[in-house]
Amino acid sequence: MHPWFSWLRRINWIQYGFECLMSNEFTGLMLECVPPYIVPQGPNASPQYQSCALTGSQPGETTVDGARYINAAFGYSRSHLWRNFGILWAFFVFFLCVTAFGMETMKLNAGGAATTVFKRGQVPKHIEKSITTGGRERGTQDEESGPGVGGMERDTSPDSIDAMNKVAKTEAIYTWRDVNYVIPYQKGQRTLLHDVQGYVRPGKLTALMGASGAGKTTLLNALAQRIHFGTVTGEFLIDGRPLPKSFQRATGFAEQMDIHQPTATVREALQFSALLRQPREVPKEEKYAYCETIIDLLEMQDIAGATIGRIGEGLNQEQRKRLTIGVELASKPELLMFLDEPTSGLDSGAAFNIVRFLRKLADAGQAILCTIHQPSTILFDHFDELILLQSGGRVRFSRVAGSG
Repeated sequence: MHPWFSWLRRINWIQYGFECLMSNEFTGLMLECVPPYIVPQGPNASPQYQSCALTGSQPGETTVDGARYINAAFGYSRSHLWRNFGILWAFFVFFLCVTAFGMETMKLNAGGAATTVFKRGQVPKHIEKSITTGGRERGTQDEESGPGVGGMERDTSPDSIDAMNKVAKTEAIYTWRDVNYVIPYQKGQRTLLHDVQGYVRPGKLTALMGASGAGKTTLLNALAQRIHFGTVTGEFLIDGRPLPKSFQRATGFAEQMDIHQPTATVREALQFSALLRQPREVPKEEKYAYCETIIDLLEMQDIAGATIGRIGEGLNQEQRKRLTIGVELASKPELLMFLDEPTSGLDSGAAFNIVRFLRKLADAGQAILCTIHQPSTILFDHFDELILLQSGGRVRFSRVAGSG
């Protein structure tokens, strides 16, 4: 270390603690010298003329006092022990005061929610006014401040009712019977689904439940025709007829993971989905208008111009889940909607909101089948029908297909 950098060790609290440990360990310790540290050496060397080559040794002695060794080698002294102990407490008090001062002066987001970033020119007027007046942003920082972002009140506003009337309705009934799913397993086969049957009706919210590992997601993927490994057998019918080739295009599937482009806004994500997935002959203006309908239906007016961002600096988890559902609705599914555990990872208020939105979609005429794990009584009451699986992929109970 260059001499002009020696002051750095004075502000390093570790070196004070290290000196305390070294002085405490070496004081009173006698270090015995062994070859090759004994000089001179040889068959005719007299022990009375031998000395130790270690730092801090005395002529004519083959032992070195530990305190003298650390003082000569490092400048450490036992007399600095309690002085350094006091310096360590001074550092502790100093850092404690700095931390307390920082926690008092640095104001985090209210409620610990993520910071919402809006695209320039798309900030809602009431939020912009709230920012300029120093008030709390409604709908962006407090998940329980209103029905738009976490409140448990049912939205019966004229805009919401009008959006429900404009959303695409499902008229077909999807049925399945004797569904089995077999995969290769350890030089043999393993059956994950056993003779599963049931159906989903338009305007009904159907829950697919079961214990962990019972095959809820597996059945959901099989019904959505998304399995490309193993063998799926059984009958899948739309209004009693085999599935059309356009079945996957006519359905929506909201996965459990909310994967979105972080730099896009909520409105842009919906419009992008509508442009790619709705029929080509539909005018662009009509697609954009339908996206606005979805925004009103899912109560995303306050965040329509917000960038999606990443976890911690964008939409919160409930808003991301609503956007995932909205992206699938923007494709105008004609048959039904599949959702894979839409309430996983959400608190009770956010989970209630998601189920409430699904209830609104079902009331608007959509056929919805979703897996859900351990719902509360309040959430469970929103569902119309139930399919319960037991371990091994067998139907234990079904309100739509009789007892399993």
